[in-house]
Order: sequence, then structure tokens, then C-alpha cells
Amino acid sequence: MKDNIIDTALNLFRRNGIRNVTMDMVAAEVGISKRTLYEYFQAKDSLVEACLTKELDRRRQMASEIISSSNHIVETYILFTWNYILELRRTHYLFMQDIRRLYPGTLCKQAYDFESHLKNKVASFVRQGQQEGVFRKDINPELSAIILFQQIRLLTEEGEAVFPQEKYSPHEVFAHIAIHFVRGLATPEGLGVIDHYYSMHISGIK
Repeated sequence: MKDNIIDTALNLFRRNGIRNVTMDMVAAEVGISKRTLYEYFQAKDSLVEACLTKELDRRRQMASEIISSSNHIVETYILFTWNYILELRRTHYLFMQDIRRLYPGTLCKQAYDFESHLKNKVASFVRQGQQEGVFRKDINPELSAIILFQQIRLLTEEGEAVFPQEKYSPHEVFAHIAIHFVRGLATPEGLGVIDHYYSMHISGIK
């Protein structure tokens, strides 16, 4: 029951933001009484904490699976960034905004630490790509990761105002942010590798 409550609440938070979801809404969605809900979670804050912990664990697992299943560092980068953008598109921008505003302490630090972890991963991808000759040697890996995440942050900070889904598909957003960005890092040899893995994984997706 507890896992069901967390999963249901997390879906509500991701779709609507945290502030807009009440414990009454969670109880109704799960199909239990509010009293039963409070037997598992004495306050909304504890439920939010459980949801964020589960969400970050899921994203860490997803990142690990991508890294372990990829055959080339460029493939890893493309799948890593593509899945990150999809996660953002499936999550209302208010979700992370509410975490930063309503929970500036431990919960916000968890989210920040996770994003820092992802940035470090991207920087390591760039360094490995440089060693393999697919990314230019004159690129600063850490700065590249920061710039990429600042571009992607538009998806969470502005949401539908910048990229309305009826006008821009996740595929288009990915192509303009991730692919154009990574092509700017590439050597002539790397461009062919990027195009190969982009065609393999992304080009047919709308």
C-alpha cells in the first residue's frame, strides 16, 4: 500500500506540481480514506520527501542502465540527454520549481546534488570522447556540461511557455538542443559517429 501511495502521489506531483496537490487528492486517487493515508504519512512533507527519493533513485537507475548498455560514448551521450529531456517533458515545470521554493533545505539539496551528478557524467562523456577522437581537444568538458544543462533548464523553468507541445515535439527540442550542441563539440570523425547513432535511436521518433 505504501508504495502504491508513493507512486500515485508522485504521478500527481509530476503532472500538477506539489503546491497544487492536496492530501485529499492523493487519498481519492489511491482509493483510500484520508485517515488511512495519514497512517502511512503523517504530513504532506513526508510524502513529498518519499516521492522525491523514489524519483531520484529511478533516474539514477535509468542513467546506469543507459551507460552499461551503450556501445560507444556518443551513443551514451545521445541516449542520456534524450532520456533526460523526455523526463522533463513528462514533468510539469512546477514540480521542480515547488521543490526549490517550498523545500529549500534537504529536498532541494537532493535535487541539486543529483543534477550535479548528471553534469559530472556529461563532462566525463566529453572527456572520454576527446580521448577517442570524436570530440575536439580544445573543448572544456565541465563548461560544456554547464552550458548544456542551462539550455535544457529552459524546459523546467519556462515549460510550455517556451516549448508548447502542440507546436514542438520532444524530438524537435532534442534535435535543436542536444544534437546541435554535441555536433559543435565534434571532430570531423565524430560527426559521422553522431549522425550514425542519432539515426539509429532518435531520427524516427516524433
